[in-house]
Formats: sequence, structure tokens, C-alpha cells
Amino acid sequence: MKSETARLPTRQGYPLRPSTLEDALKRAGVSIDVHLIRQPGALFEAHFWPPNRNVPHERLYIRVGPVPVEQVGAVRREIEANTLPVLVKWIASILAQDPKSPIRREQQMLNLGAR
Repeated sequence: MKSETARLPTRQGYPLRPSTLEDALKRAGVSIDVHLIRQPGALFEAHFWPPNRNVPHERLYIRVGPVPVEQVGAVRREIEANTLPVLVKWIASILAQDPKSPIRREQQMLNLGAR
């Protein structure tokens, strides 16, 4: 798993740790190239990208935005209890499809926290 973390605005924190995401996917038996990007913007969105001529394998890009520091603990608990299970179920259902399925051949997006 690759992880990038942008500088935080003052009094903000990221509610998702890379290790937590990695553990959730591993426990579910989901094996895919993952790129976690923590930067200001949407609270939580994920993109599934199928192989193409530039990158010959499937990828999962996840973007997580910051929240005020006083909310980090509560939002982290919410993500761990509710958002990650939805993400894992979503990506597992895509990967369970036949590689020639239209679902698996096309980009997919899951938005679980737009602001």
C-alpha cells in the first residue's frame, strides 16, 4: 500500500490511519494495489481503476480529508465502524466479478463523505 499525506490546516487532523485501512483490507482477504491520499477535500471517497495500457493492474485510490482536531476521535470511530466495512464490501464485490465483467472493466467510484 502506498500512502501520501499532505500538510494539515491548523487545528485539523486525519481520521484514518494507513495501518487501519491496510488491516481492514487484509482481514477481508482483499488483495489490490491501494493508494491512500490524505489531503484537504472530500472526507472519504474511493476510486476503483481497472487495468489500462499505462498500468496493467487494478488499483484502488482512496482520498480522506481532515476534520477539526476535536472531532478526530469520533470521526475515526465512525470510519472504522461503518465506512471501512462499506468500502471493503464494495471493493470485494467488484473483485468478485469476472475480469471481463463490465463492472470490473470500468472505473467505479464510492463517495462516503463529501462535504
